[in-house]
Amino acid sequence: MRAGYAEILEKGIQAATMDSVGSRAGLSKGSAQHYFRSKEELLFAVFEWLLAQLERTLDEVAASQGPARARLASELEVLFHSPEVNRKLYLVLLEFVALSLRSDRFRAAMAAFFKRRRKQDMNIIEEGIREQEFRSVKPEDVARTLRALVDGFCLQWIIEGPNESLTAYRDHCRAVLGAYLLRS
Repeated sequence: MRAGYAEILEKGIQAATMDSVGSRAGLSKGSAQHYFRSKEELLFAVFEWLLAQLERTLDEVAASQGPARARLASELEVLFHSPEVNRKLYLVLLEFVALSLRSDRFRAAMAAFFKRRRKQDMNIIEEGIREQEFRSVKPEDVARTLRALVDGFCLQWIIEGPNESLTAYRDHCRAVLGAYLLRS
């Protein structure tokens, strides 16, 4: 899976082949076909692996102890991890977004991922409302807004170039989310 991720990062989905992924993984020519029937099967496995990696990290943050406000702040730290990690992640993730626009299988996997993330964020928001850390809002609206802010700011950051500060985009995201949740 790591070899597939690296190939997609370096070459893009179109140029990555089963042989190039197998070679990067240290397999002999044609060995990848032993594990995957087609390039689509390989790509889907890499896609599921990538989403699982993201979910595992975000689930750890959501399950951590502490108030809801602190957990949301930690989630933003994870989602705006570092320029190097974010650039790599979004370059590959955007390749899969493009593929998802043309494939029901990939679209369904991405939609399920977003649905699980929204549910997890809604739980944190609901807890924050109960704890009176957040004002009374519709948790689903905040969860959707959080995804839109993070993905939108990261996309802008990637497009605007390497000289832009990822931290500034994270801080903008934090400020908008704070204004949404903390104002009375």
